[in-house]
Parts: sequence; structure tokens; C-alpha cells
Amino acid sequence: MPWLHLAASDGCGIAAQADAADIADAPALDRFLRAAGNPMPDAQACLDRQPTRAAGYLLRLGIAVAAKDVPSLAIVDETLRAAEHVSLHWTARERAHLAAARAWRHGEPLIAAERYAAILRTWPHDLLALRLAQSCYFFLGQTSALREVVDLVWHWWRKDMPGFQYVLAMAAFACAETGESRRARALAEQALEIEPMFPGAIHTMAHAMADDPALAARWLREHRAHWQVDSRMRAHIAWHLATFEVEAGNPIRALELLDRELLPASMSASGDAADATALLWRLQLDGIDPGRRWRTLSDSWATHSTPGFWGVLDVHAVIAFHAAGHGDRARRHVAAIELHAQGGTYAAEIARNVTCPALRAIGAFAAEEWQSAAAQLRMVLPSLARLGGSQAQHEIFTRMLRYAQLRRGVAGAVAA
Repeated sequence: MPWLHLAASDGCGIAAQADAADIADAPALDRFLRAAGNPMPDAQACLDRQPTRAAGYLLRLGIAVAAKDVPSLAIVDETLRAAEHVSLHWTARERAHLAAARAWRHGEPLIAAERYAAILRTWPHDLLALRLAQSCYFFLGQTSALREVVDLVWHWWRKDMPGFQYVLAMAAFACAETGESRRARALAEQALEIEPMFPGAIHTMAHAMADDPALAARWLREHRAHWQVDSRMRAHIAWHLATFEVEAGNPIRALELLDRELLPASMSASGDAADATALLWRLQLDGIDPGRRWRTLSDSWATHSTPGFWGVLDVHAVIAFHAAGHGDRARRHVAAIELHAQGGTYAAEIARNVTCPALRAIGAFAAEEWQSAAAQLRMVLPSLARLGGSQAQHEIFTRMLRYAQLRRGVAGAVAA
């Protein structure tokens, strides 16, 4: 594909350069795209200063859409209502952002993704639309589309244009998720040369280096000062480091990261709770005593989870409930998803065809029905991408399958 080359085309006009500079110079958008600091107060301040201009509204919407959680839907509702009274004279691009956010709010993530991608076809320097298109496709588990939206804009950018580091980082993430790890590293390195304090690009580098966990762990430790900052990516990058430590034979370091970074973060964010769950589950399968940590995670999921919103979160919630011995919570969560699966929405179709089968496999695993668990896990593995999230987040199911197969073999040998 054309954007896999490191040199960008010179096919940009003066107006395009000005647009890119305006976007890159916005402090709130910069914080959002770098995943550094909290951009929401700056977005609100922009909105307060210019209550009829689109910038504050659209960035506020973008931050809420990219959060991919239920509490942020209230921000989308509030911002869309406020924008209705002032958006009559906005540009076509600005109104297109509103339409994409409405689709997201109405439970149509695929339509939202396609609307953000459509913005890029006409306005290829819209970094906010590029970031949100990738966010929506990531939610959907459509990894090939992560590359396709970068392909729409790549040749409209040049190395000397403000904001190019963000395009590099998003291109790198697309490469990492589609198997181009070497290219992903090269692109992420370029982004970090432009802006070292870039947690978003450091996260991409973690994905790109996943095939060499010892090297990846060392690299993340060496760059700790650039990601252990006020960042929404901090706990997630710590999860990547912890998984690399496990693979490199350092489970105690992983456990320390779990206690210091992931468990505190899991108390307020479902995404961080999913990372903590995956790490603790993996450590337990490897023979590490989880102590009382499962109770903490189960309580967090019981407080913050919304069954049926995002499949990748649902499966982690039920793993935590079972691991904590809270079978009643697991049963209630599964029942809520089964009820949700009876609807006609996109989320209902995913719940019906992917999430529910995965939850049945988890239930069989928790009951130590190793033959049934292995068979069901083998059946669901090909469809796990539709739950959304990354390949790294799905890896725990492959590990569960291997564990169930091993235990099934041991049980068979004992019976024989």
C-alpha cells in the first residue's frame, strides 16, 4: 500500500499547510492526539471563549467518542444538544463531525467510522477525523480499516508539516495491528524523533515490538519517563510492559506493575480493569498466587461495567467474576448480555454471535470442564476479532485453550 513508504508526497497546497498548522497548534487537540494530560478542560475553555465556534464542541465530542465507554455518552448527549443551537452556520466538515458523533451515540459504530472516513476523503488534513475513524474501527475489530483510513490521507502530508508526527503514529499502529511490525517500528521511531513526550507513539511501539518481549520490556523501561506521566495511556502501557515481563521470565516485576499501576487505575476505568484482569488471569494460569486481587477486580467490574456495550470488556468482566468466586455476578452479567442479544442493533448481533459463545466457553473453563472448554474456545477463536480491541487483548483466549487442552490431557491420563 502506498503509505507504507516512509517519505510522504509533496502534493499539498498552501491552504492545506495552513489547516495542518492550525490543527497542530491547538493545545487541547495536541494533548488528545499525544494522549498526554487531560484535554477536556482545554476543550471546555475553548468552548467557553468561543461559544458559537465549532472547535470546542467537536473536540469535546471527539474525546468522548474515543473514550469508548458508557459514562462518556452523557458528554456526547450534552455536547450535541448544545451544538444544535449554534451549528446552523458551521462548515460542511464541522457538521459532518456532528453526524458521525450522532451515529456513535445511537449505537451505530460502523456508520460513525464510515462518516469519519468520509470526512478524510474531502479533508485529508483533519487529524481529529483520522484519530476518531481509527478509534471506531478499533472498537469494531476491523484492523484492515486502520490501514485504509491512513491510506486516504498519507499522500496529502509532508514531513515538514506540523502534525505529521500524529499521522506517523497512527500509521505505525495500523502497521503493528496488521502484521507489519518492522514498518511499524520505523514509523513510530520517526514520530518519537519529532515528539519524544508522546505516550500514544510509545504505546504503538509496544505493539510493534511484541515479537521480542525482552527487548520491548527493556525499551519501555528505558523510556519510562516519557509515558509514566499524566496520560490516559499510562496504565495501558504499564500492562504492555507487564506482559513483556511475564514472557521474558520476570513475573514478579509484572505483579509489581499490576499492584502499582493497573489495580489503582481499574477502580475508575473499565479499559484498565480489562488489562488488569488479563494480566492477573495470565499470572494465575502460570501458577502465581493472585491473593485477594480478584475481589478488588470483581468489585470494580460490578461497579463500572455495562453489559453489552463492548464485547471485549464483557468477556474480561466475566473472567474476573469467575476467578473471584463470584458466580452470582457472573450469572447476572451473562443473563444481561443474553437479554441484550435479542435486539436488532449492531451490538446485539455481536453479543448474540460472538460474546455469548465466548462467555459459555469461559463458564466451562471456570467449571473445569476441560474437554468442553477446549472445544468451545477453539470454536470462538476465529471470531474474537469482532469483539473489538487489539490482538494482544485476545491472546488470553489462546492461552486458555492451551491450558484447557493440557488439563484435559492430564485428566485423561489419570482416568486411563
